[in-house]
Amino acid sequence: MKAIVCREFKNYMKNPLYWIGIVLIAISIYNSLSGYLGIHRFSTNQEVEQLKKVRSTDADIMNGYIPTTPEEQKNIGFTHIRQILIQSYDMNDQEAQRVIDDVRAQDLSIPGTVQYLKDRYDFYDGKAIFVEAKKKRAEAGELNQYINAKLAKHSYAYYFAKKYADFTGLHIAFFSAVLLAFLFLGDLKKDTYELLHTKSISANRYVWGKYFGGLIPLSLAVLMITVIFAILCQRNQLQRNMLDCFWDLFSATLLYVMPTLLICIGICILSAILFRSPLPSIPFIFVYVVYSNMGSYDAGGNYGFYGRVLGLLFRFDGGFFETKALPIFRLNQIAIVLLNLLFISLAVRRWRRRRL
Repeated sequence: MKAIVCREFKNYMKNPLYWIGIVLIAISIYNSLSGYLGIHRFSTNQEVEQLKKVRSTDADIMNGYIPTTPEEQKNIGFTHIRQILIQSYDMNDQEAQRVIDDVRAQDLSIPGTVQYLKDRYDFYDGKAIFVEAKKKRAEAGELNQYINAKLAKHSYAYYFAKKYADFTGLHIAFFSAVLLAFLFLGDLKKDTYELLHTKSISANRYVWGKYFGGLIPLSLAVLMITVIFAILCQRNQLQRNMLDCFWDLFSATLLYVMPTLLICIGICILSAILFRSPLPSIPFIFVYVVYSNMGSYDAGGNYGFYGRVLGLLFRFDGGFFETKALPIFRLNQIAIVLLNLLFISLAVRRWRRRRL
């Protein structure tokens, strides 16, 4: 098995696509995360005003937006609803205000308010308006207070690591789908394939040799990319402790990115042995990524990334300082590892049955 692992490792080190892929992935992840790397405290309100305005649903702390409290969300939402009633429902100021006062008097939750507006006033835009009102453009003092409150709970790197794992897992899934095709490229030629089955090497040693032959170089690629972003993260003025920075990024990589890599290798090996070609694994992994990346609706009818059963990826929805692991996380990661072991077991069994 050691000989197989060493041979595959050397092959990857000599493959220019391996190094080109690492560079392209690092650049792509940087383009996705550069805004988060630039998060800082604000000095003046003028600095906030100079930031480009974006839709609040797409905005984050680096755009000058922070989450609103439930009361602020209602106030902002009612202000917008009042304007729409005047502009689009042919109401004057007094009539629009009477509608707002009536709705407020019901003292409903936001979903209840949305439903009341539909039933009583045929107003169907309430949900979108209150979703927009979940964030607000704040002043420099409010922004700094919010940042300080979050940093009092966790370090900057703790939050950045979640966003890093989010985008890195997606990139690594595509990267591994392509690179793993080289793992069996030579072995599956007709003469070589038949020769391998006449050798004394056991099915376990061969399959696990191939597995680690793909895992080690791809893990090295993940490690190099993680080191780059740990250094970039450490340079942010909000991050003070270098050891915490490296620990947060490496632990997030281990928990959220490595299971993705493990299952991709398992899929490729099973495909190669079942179909005598690793190529069918490429579209399968792509479809798996799409499935894992699909959003869904929660009990309140809000769309977001709430996790998929046996999902290949683990997404962190929400703002930079609001990212957190979903309840399904622990169960899903354990299930992914077990599914990977099942794929390897099936590959070993299939290889053993095809011995000459």
